[in-house]
Amino acid sequence: MKLRHGIILLGLLVTSGVGAGACSDDDGDGTTATTSTGSGTGGGATGTGGGTGTGGGGTGSATTGTGGAGAGGEGGSDSACADGALICDDFESYEAQGAPGGKWTVYTAMDGSAVTVDTAMAYSGTKSVKVTTPESSGDNNYKSAMIQFKDAMALPVDGNVIHGRMMFFLESAPDTDVHWTIIDGAGTVPGKDFNGMPYTAVYRYGGQHPSASGSQLMANYDTPGQWTDPPTGPATDCWHHAEGKVVPVGKWTCVEFTFDGPNNEMRFSMDGTEIPELTMSGTGQGCANNIENYEWTAPEFASIGFGWESYQSDAPRAMWIDDVVIGTGPIGCPAEK
Repeated sequence: MKLRHGIILLGLLVTSGVGAGACSDDDGDGTTATTSTGSGTGGGATGTGGGTGTGGGGTGSATTGTGGAGAGGEGGSDSACADGALICDDFESYEAQGAPGGKWTVYTAMDGSAVTVDTAMAYSGTKSVKVTTPESSGDNNYKSAMIQFKDAMALPVDGNVIHGRMMFFLESAPDTDVHWTIIDGAGTVPGKDFNGMPYTAVYRYGGQHPSASGSQLMANYDTPGQWTDPPTGPATDCWHHAEGKVVPVGKWTCVEFTFDGPNNEMRFSMDGTEIPELTMSGTGQGCANNIENYEWTAPEFASIGFGWESYQSDAPRAMWIDDVVIGTGPIGCPAEK
């Protein structure tokens, strides 16, 4: 499997955003290359299972929005906004063609990646957030366009169980063996250390392997410090493929997720129906460290991100995001439009 990284070590969480990522071979016979975190400089990897790819590298930058929706630009008609949501945003209150503000942090990597409030498409109202990434190739092919919620007044939550939802419209998906991410959650792993120091872990939902019907969905667990030199986290880079389940393209889709820290569990639903193949409880299908039944020890979630990120050579991508909710209880999809 070819994997990457999306969030910096919590101890480095300032206004800068996410580092680049790396990936490994999910069949266990590829090589894992290195990438750094915090600075946004990426490394590379060689993989099998759909072709040999060159892993990504690149630089990224993050900006924190100001003004805008305050507590999240609450959509009003969405009942999820009234049920203890940490943020609930339909993006209607932001200026078109600008970046979403309020409590969102915008992170981009690779020249040409962008995050803007768009009026060309929306699930509700007249606005959404459009994320775009350019074509990538060669060794420096890590690219990212994400919005991140990492309000220190709201995260981590008591109990460390996070629920989230977004409506998204993906223009196209990879038809080659490209690892990509659309949702991630990161923070420091409680009660554990690496060489006497705390370290960061990331839960991710995205995909990787192509199939006849599209790009197959996948859950991923990563410890970004493993990619630094010297390493500041244990080797992990784990995967859990949803065989035969692919990401929808060309239509608005509701996705919901749960990151359950105490139970080291991830769950994922699409259009109101849970996808059991994407439920990860404790361990996945394998890890690049080749440790059998390696536990995906959850972090205390201090950052939740939405957007597009990929780690090997890839075509240009465009995705629209709308009606985002993050909370501490089940959310549900918005009413059909």
